Amino acid sequence: MKPVAAVQEPLQLTGETLNLLAWHIPDLVAYQHREDEYWLAPLDDNFPLIRLNLTGIEMLKSMSGHITVGALLEKYGNKVCGPDGQPGQWHLERWATPNFSLCYFGTEPPGGHRHQAKWDILLQQIREGWSGQAGFEGEEHLEDFHHHELTESAEDDGHFDLIETTVSHLFREPNEALNGLTYGRLLMRQLRQLGWFNPKPKVIVEVGGGLGYVARELAKELLPFERQSIRYISLDITSPFLKLQTKRAKEGGWGGLGTRANAEALPFTDNSVDLVIDNENMADMTPVKLTRQELLSNTGETEQHQEALDWIRRIRLPIEANPPDDVIFNLGPIRFVAELWRVLKPGGHAFLTEFGVEEGWPASVKLPGHTEYEVQYSHLRQAVRWLGFQERYLSLPQFLAMKPDTKVLCTGAAYTIQRFCQAMNKPFTVRAYTEGELKQTLDDMLPKIHGAHYHDVVDPAWFGLIDFKVLLLEKPGGAPKAQFTENNGYRWYSQK
Repeated sequence: MKPVAAVQEPLQLTGETLNLLAWHIPDLVAYQHREDEYWLAPLDDNFPLIRLNLTGIEMLKSMSGHITVGALLEKYGNKVCGPDGQPGQWHLERWATPNFSLCYFGTEPPGGHRHQAKWDILLQQIREGWSGQAGFEGEEHLEDFHHHELTESAEDDGHFDLIETTVSHLFREPNEALNGLTYGRLLMRQLRQLGWFNPKPKVIVEVGGGLGYVARELAKELLPFERQSIRYISLDITSPFLKLQTKRAKEGGWGGLGTRANAEALPFTDNSVDLVIDNENMADMTPVKLTRQELLSNTGETEQHQEALDWIRRIRLPIEANPPDDVIFNLGPIRFVAELWRVLKPGGHAFLTEFGVEEGWPASVKLPGHTEYEVQYSHLRQAVRWLGFQERYLSLPQFLAMKPDTKVLCTGAAYTIQRFCQAMNKPFTVRAYTEGELKQTLDDMLPKIHGAHYHDVVDPAWFGLIDFKVLLLEKPGGAPKAQFTENNGYRWYSQK
């Protein structure tokens, strides 16, 4: 269960509030449980489902940005709008608060455009309530969250369904967008195509492997004799996840080795690892908030700040003449790639993927219980080149060769449907459903779902996959590899 958000007091429907316009949140998903009973889900899943009758649905639909709160109150305030007997006024007082977020009252729609209203205002409010603090959350917060706060056994997918949904988690089952493969199996195929398994790596380390699905699926793509002699090590800072990672790694055919550690200080000797796989962890690594004075004077207020400034100077990052009052710097990811340079063997490789930006400074991303920080890839790429890596950089959809026009269920709709199913004690996991897969999963429940919608898998409105980048690293110095071209079944070799 995610942290409980601060409960908002019901609105007072008086004064200027009555003159505000009302919009219902776009893309609402409803479930018709009975002939005259519809279910909707508040944004905060610690709140119970909202149950409405046809009058309540009519009130919700009328919130189109053309009607005032006062007019709604006059028309529906005293009418019973749900099977529990609450009148329209009860709903109007609550629906526009962040915990519910079913509608918005204001003079202008969120985002400033009537036809393309963005609900970022409501989402940011509720996320700040979940995380407990607006803005920067401190340079030890992320490690504390993963090391100490995630202590409950993670025997289901709840954490990655609702708190830290990752691309690999959404594609843990075979999907049309990945040519009928899982994320892990397709990743292994792409790594082999790069030549990273020729020769076969002896030591593979997966950093922050979530619930172990990637480890399991990577193994399934290899034949048993191919897995022989490979030591596959799961490394994570969170004990419950590490247990699941080693368990599922064994299910796939790996030996199931695990070590609890922080990836910013890898517990391996120099030149001892052949391949490192890191899926969506760098946004969890240590951020540092530097002031303008620190940047201009190159003098940090703390030891950690000085370390960040030393890296900026060492790798020659360009700093604007008049920087902002404060900026966020990805110290953790820089430490991580420096550790990769140390532990990888000559000729070793690393696959890194995370969401991020290429210009400016990183921004915060509010999640339940904690805040993550974008990776600034131009900074990170400059660091890996300074260290000596050969690097290749591309988007995750490009690397995986995704089918861009595959239609998948909106993630918000998936969260909502999961809540409906939980209320009926039916299993439903959050993942990237195609229409056919959703029909097979929900069966006779699907015709009762209203508002479920689909996006192209690369549509920014779905999951923003284009913001996820891949950094492929190679440490020079390995043995020369035999290169070949193939023509009519014959291979022509050369030495490189």
